[in-house]
Amino acid sequence: MSIDKNPQNGHPPLAPEVADRLLDLLSSDDKFRTEFAKDPGAALQNSLGLAPQQTQAALAGASCLRVNSLASKEEVQAARDELRGNLTAAGTHTVVFMLEVGQVQASLGGGSGGTLA
Repeated sequence: MSIDKNPQNGHPPLAPEVADRLLDLLSSDDKFRTEFAKDPGAALQNSLGLAPQQTQAALAGASCLRVNSLASKEEVQAARDELRGNLTAAGTHTVVFMLEVGQVQASLGGGSGGTLA
């Protein structure tokens, strides 16, 4: 895995199985959601098994994995396919409000509101 040193470029895409596990936990597990909102790095390492270097890359710069107010389980579940597509696609991953409450659909274009493995 390459780690992009330019913080404006966000993180490398997540491996599909990592994105699936992340979205599973964000849409169902209150303990994980609390940890992710408080310390996304710890959540990525402890619950998803990312290595420290992978976690650093995932949270680089204006990463979409940093949130101020995490979207509800229902919001994540409703946009799961789109979120998975964005998390696993090549791109900048700097839509910083992608997982924010009330912003999931808007950040994915819905109008309302290196691979890491």
